[in-house]
Amino acid sequence: MNRSISKVAFLAASLLAAGTVPGQANAAAPAINMLIGNATANDTQAAANDKFAELVTKYSNGRITASARHGESLGNNAQMLAALQAGSVHGMIYPAGFMSRAVPELALFDMPFLLPGAPAKITAFAAQSKFAAEMIKLAETKGIHIIGFHGIGPQSFLTKFPVNKLADIQGKKFRVIPSPPRVGAYQDWSAVARPMEFSEVYTALQQGNLDGMENPPDVIYKMKMHEVAKYYTITEHFAFASNVIVSKKWFDALPKDLQGVVTKAGKDTIAFADVAYTKSQADSLEAMRKAITVTNMPPAEIQKMRDLARKGVWARMKADPQKGPMVKILEEDVARFNKK
Repeated sequence: MNRSISKVAFLAASLLAAGTVPGQANAAAPAINMLIGNATANDTQAAANDKFAELVTKYSNGRITASARHGESLGNNAQMLAALQAGSVHGMIYPAGFMSRAVPELALFDMPFLLPGAPAKITAFAAQSKFAAEMIKLAETKGIHIIGFHGIGPQSFLTKFPVNKLADIQGKKFRVIPSPPRVGAYQDWSAVARPMEFSEVYTALQQGNLDGMENPPDVIYKMKMHEVAKYYTITEHFAFASNVIVSKKWFDALPKDLQGVVTKAGKDTIAFADVAYTKSQADSLEAMRKAITVTNMPPAEIQKMRDLARKGVWARMKADPQKGPMVKILEEDVARFNKK
């Protein structure tokens, strides 16, 4: 009896010294910090990052303390993505095309005239997309865990000059994200693509280093780009698919229940983003109509853009040994989605 009591006492003393008394481990554990990086500020993308942080903190009952940092305070998109792969930035919500630095095939979401324009339709397309499922697998091998994709909205031309026909943009310098299909499309249209970080665009437009850019109304209006370029021509030649991502290194180190928390928070953020972007795109376009000249490019001119892109960047991507099979999967995704 005494020997048993002594053993129990010794075990209890050891557990107390180690700070691991059963039932008290979770209570004593410090909160896990989660840094969510974002390049923009005061727009719907920033609001989505804030919502992700809010939901992670709420669903984990404070076991994870998440915060979103805006306006490139954690670095530009390339720097934040590298930090996420290393595990020092833990989450991001931003356009999929930017992730092509790490997963080149992901740039195919940027093929011209591929995605539907409405945010919720882009989300629905990605949810049934076999291409998207393949991208999730590929991203894992690069240290990136994709929780899901969602839509931002259609992109059109914001310029410092009126655009009534395709010929009007030829020879002009446009800021694009560093995505090969986008750069290739501008080459097909005889315009000049200038990959550039978003933080540099306002000044570049102001100083004449750029003639135009492309983005949905939400980004343009809320980031005040319409102050330095007064013509918005609706073409919807691209549409933005975004992704909710976390560091695989950080995610894999979490307890299983907290992995579930982060996943649920990410998926609920996608639902939030669909509603928020739908409203914001409509509201921002209406506000822009009151501030600058907003027009629609004639359908015949848009068809010229489509035809040139099909003969150009679409054909080149299909012929690429690595990207060609993925382009085929995307085309099958489109056919399946359009049947619904």
